[in-house]
Amino acid sequence: MEFSFVDTIYDPLQKRQVRRWVLELPGAGCQWYKKTGGCTMCAFNQSTKKYTFGGKLYPHFIFMLLFYYAYWLIKKQQPELLVIYNGGSFLSDKEIPLKTQLAILKFAAKHATISKVLVESRAEFVTSEKMLQYDKAIGGKSLEIALGLESADDEIRNKCLGKGLSKQTFEQAVQLCHHFHFLAFAYVYLKPHCLDENEAIKDAIKSIEYCFQVGVDEVSLSCAFVQANTLLEKLYKKGEFAPPKLWSIIKVITETSKLGPVRIGHFDDEPPPVAIPHNYRHGKEQSLCPVCNKKVMEAIEHYRQTHDTRVFNPLSCSCQEY
Repeated sequence: MEFSFVDTIYDPLQKRQVRRWVLELPGAGCQWYKKTGGCTMCAFNQSTKKYTFGGKLYPHFIFMLLFYYAYWLIKKQQPELLVIYNGGSFLSDKEIPLKTQLAILKFAAKHATISKVLVESRAEFVTSEKMLQYDKAIGGKSLEIALGLESADDEIRNKCLGKGLSKQTFEQAVQLCHHFHFLAFAYVYLKPHCLDENEAIKDAIKSIEYCFQVGVDEVSLSCAFVQANTLLEKLYKKGEFAPPKLWSIIKVITETSKLGPVRIGHFDDEPPPVAIPHNYRHGKEQSLCPVCNKKVMEAIEHYRQTHDTRVFNPLSCSCQEY
């Protein structure tokens, strides 16, 4: 799997395509996972353990060697957006050294074409002290912090998904981002294992509404997919869970896109999924619909590149009723 590459992505805030540098850094692993066993749907710990000798924190100079090598691989492509994934929280000093965090932001501040950096974090690491340090390092360029909310429902978020996050902490993180003129980005999860298909649609819609109500700038709809060695895989193999239908994704997007920018997350990740969202044939949850699955998947990809919901208008299939 490539750890440094440039692709093209639609930026709904700028309403145009931008060149995105995707950089995957081997962070020491999610602190919440190490403390509690993590969120029930997450398998990122498997990757962080694989690339960090069981979750060890590399020293600053190792991170910077990796960073500059990663940049050497893509520098001719003149990226406009730098997105960093580390399988946890970039803002956590126990996962990425603070010196490394600030050095990367300072690099972006001086770069000729990079205008924005996006990093991910649990909300509790968004503190006034950290935001002040980031504000000085980024040098006036745009910074977006992606926060995992998953669900606005406390029971679903914390008991079903094991997120360990209060609304107060989430809202404080959003407010701090805005206080320092940074952007707040939120992940909303479609189809926790404790909900059926219709309940999941309603929860995702309500959660996206909540995000925009509290000031989130962008939302990404994270659609459940099944990864190996997870609770979801156990349920999937028993026939007790299936990823959401593509029709459900479209329903959520068409209901919420008028509220603000809503992305659709991709259905692949590391480690590779065992099962991804699809439309089912006559209610058989592990059998693809041969009529519409491909064309609906293509429409979703078209939406990712344009954020134009009209691409969904001509779509229909008998499997929508199942």
